[in-house]
Amino acid sequence: MTESAELVNILAVDDDPSSAREVEAAVGDPLLRFHFADTANALSRTIEAQPIDLALLHIHEGSQSLLDPLMRMVRAASPAIALIAVVSPDAEAALSAATLGVNGCARIDDPEAIQRIVRERAAQIRLQRSQTQELERSRDTHERYNLLLESSREAIAYLHQGLHIYANPSYLELFGYPDFNAIEGFSILDLLSSVDGEQDVKELLRSLSRGDLPTDTLEFVAHRSDGTEFRATADFSPAHYEGESCTQIMIRERVEATGSAELQEEIEKLRSRDLLTGLLNRQAFIGKIRSEIEQPPDEHHLAILLVAVDDQDVLQQKIGAAATDVIVRQCSEAFREVVDEDMLPARLSDHVLAARVRFADREEATSLATRLVENFSGRILEIRDKSPSITASVGLAVGGSHHFSADELLSQAESALREAQRAGGNSYMRYRPSSATTDDGDVEDWAERLRHALNNGDFRLVRLPITSMEDDSFMISEFETRLREEGSDEIILPSTFRPAANASGLAADLDRDLIESLIRWCGNNPEADTEMLVPLSVQGLTDPEFAEELQQLVDDGTLDPRKLILGFEEAEARENLRGLQRLVSRLGARGVRFALLGVLPDSKIDMVLKNVHVDYLKLGGDLITALRTSDRQHTELERLVTEASANETQIIAPQVENTSDLAALFHFGITLVQDDFVRDEE
Repeated sequence: MTESAELVNILAVDDDPSSAREVEAAVGDPLLRFHFADTANALSRTIEAQPIDLALLHIHEGSQSLLDPLMRMVRAASPAIALIAVVSPDAEAALSAATLGVNGCARIDDPEAIQRIVRERAAQIRLQRSQTQELERSRDTHERYNLLLESSREAIAYLHQGLHIYANPSYLELFGYPDFNAIEGFSILDLLSSVDGEQDVKELLRSLSRGDLPTDTLEFVAHRSDGTEFRATADFSPAHYEGESCTQIMIRERVEATGSAELQEEIEKLRSRDLLTGLLNRQAFIGKIRSEIEQPPDEHHLAILLVAVDDQDVLQQKIGAAATDVIVRQCSEAFREVVDEDMLPARLSDHVLAARVRFADREEATSLATRLVENFSGRILEIRDKSPSITASVGLAVGGSHHFSADELLSQAESALREAQRAGGNSYMRYRPSSATTDDGDVEDWAERLRHALNNGDFRLVRLPITSMEDDSFMISEFETRLREEGSDEIILPSTFRPAANASGLAADLDRDLIESLIRWCGNNPEADTEMLVPLSVQGLTDPEFAEELQQLVDDGTLDPRKLILGFEEAEARENLRGLQRLVSRLGARGVRFALLGVLPDSKIDMVLKNVHVDYLKLGGDLITALRTSDRQHTELERLVTEASANETQIIAPQVENTSDLAALFHFGITLVQDDFVRDEE
C-alpha cells in the first residue's frame, strides 16, 4: 500500500496545546498525521481544510466549550469520524466519555494505553479504507468487463439451462435480431441445428443443463431471424452472470478460405493492428524494426520513442477502470496528431505508445520528443462526466551510427521512459549510457553547458526515498539534481553530466550547487524528519576549501550532522583513501555519516573498510539482472554482505521493481531498498 493510503489524519482537540503535543509524542507514528484545534473556530477550519479520520478529545473541566461543536461535526461528517476520549484520572471524566459513545478511551497519564488505542483504531481505519477500495475496484472491474463484452467483435451470449439470458450486440447482429428483448428466453435449439446429423443438439442441451460443457469446438448450422442459414463454430465455457452460474457460448461464422490477395492482405492487416486504437500492435512494430535494422536505408539512423501518460494509477482512481479504453483511445488520438503514419505508430502495451523515427540529424528525433511532450501537456480528456487534464513522459533511444538490435533499442527506450516518469514527468529523457569522453571539443561543450546551467539555476533537486523492509519508520532521502535546461523538455541524469563535470573541473561547483539546494529544501521543510544522503564528487572529496565550507555549515547548525550522510562513488573513494580519511576524521567526529555508492558485488571494499568507517554501502549497476544470470555474482554478494556486516555497515539496494526481487535481497540479509520513484522537490 502506498504511503498516502497508509496516512491517517488525526485531529487532537484540547484547550491546552502542550497537552495535545504530548499525546502526539506518546503515539509516535509518522504515518499518523496530527492536526490541532483549541477553539471551536479552529475545529471548524481544520475539518473543512482536510479529511479527518480520527478525533481525539481531552475531556476535563475546561473541555465543555469544545465538546458540543466537536460532537456535532463528528456526527455530521461523511464518512464518519471515529472519536477517542483522553480523560483526566477521575471518575466523572470517564463517565462523560462513556455517555458520548466514544470508540475508545484512555487516561491522559497512561501514554502506553493512548498509543495502543490510537494505533488499533488507525489500523481499523486503514482496513476499512482498503476494503472500500477493493469493493470499488471490483465494481470497476465488473463494469469494465461488461463494457468489453458490449464492444467485443466476438458474438457472445450467456445461457442458463440452455436458454438465452444475455447476448452482446455482435451476437444479435450475427443472428439478425434488433435487441435482446427479441431473443430473450430463446433456447439454443432455436438458433443452432446439426450439420448432417453429426451433432445431437438436444443431447447438447441436456448436457448444458447438467453443467457438462463440451471441451472441443463444435460445428453447427446457424439460423438467422430472416430464415437464412450459415455454417458456424461454437465454443462453450463456464461463466457467471448477475451472480449466477451459467454457460458462455461464443459463435463464429465459418468463412471458406479463398485465394484472393485482397482478402489475405486484409487478414494480415487485422493481425498487425491493435483493435482499440488502430495502431500497430507490439508484435508487428518489433517485427518491422527488426527488418529495418537488418536492411537500413542509406545515411539515415533510427530512433525509438515511447510515450506514456503520467500518474496513470492516480488517473485510473479518478475515473475508474471501466474508462481505461476511453483514456487509451483519446491518448492515441493525441499521439497521432504528432506522429506520422510512416513513423510506424504503435500501441506497445496497455498505456505505452511507440514510434520509429528515421533521421539524418539527431535533432529530428529530439524535436519530435519535444512536440509530443508539449501536445500532451495540459491536454483535457473527455470521460463521461469527468474532464481530467494530463501530461506525458517520453523515452527516447537513438541508434545512431552504431549497430543495435531491436530489443536493445526498445530496452533503452523503456529505461529512458521510466527515468522520465521518475523525474516527475511532463518531459522526455534520452537514453545516454555515459558522457565520459576524451574529446577536448566535447569537454569544452559540456563545460559551457554546465556553467550556463549553474548560472541560470537549471539544476533541479529531486528526492529518492530509501526505506526498510523491516522497519516502517526508517527513512533516508537521497538527494540528487537533474539537469533540465531552460526552454528544453529534456531531463539529463547525473550519470550523464557528472563525468562531464569531472572532466571539465566543475564537479566541486556542482557539489556546492547541490548543497545550496539541499539547504533551501531544509528551510522549506522544517518539519521533515528524514536522514539525508548527499552524493558528492571526488573533486569535492579532495578539495580542502569545500571541506572547510561543509564543516562551517555543520558547525553553525545550517546542516544537522545527525541527519547528514555524505556519499562518494566507491571506485573514486578507493583511489583517494587519504582524502576520504581526512574528511571522515573532520566531519565524522561531529556526527556526519558516510556512504560508498555504486558498489558492485565483486567490488574490493576490504581495504576501504579497514581504513575508514563507512556507515552504508549502496549497490550499483544492474544488480538484479546480474543475480538472475550469474552464480558467481551470488557468491560475490554473499561475501560483500559478510564483510559489511563485520564492519557494522548497512547495505542499500538500488531501485527494485517487483516483490520477487525484494525477496531475493531479503534472503541475502539486505533490507534497505530505494523506492522505484522520484519526488521532484523544485
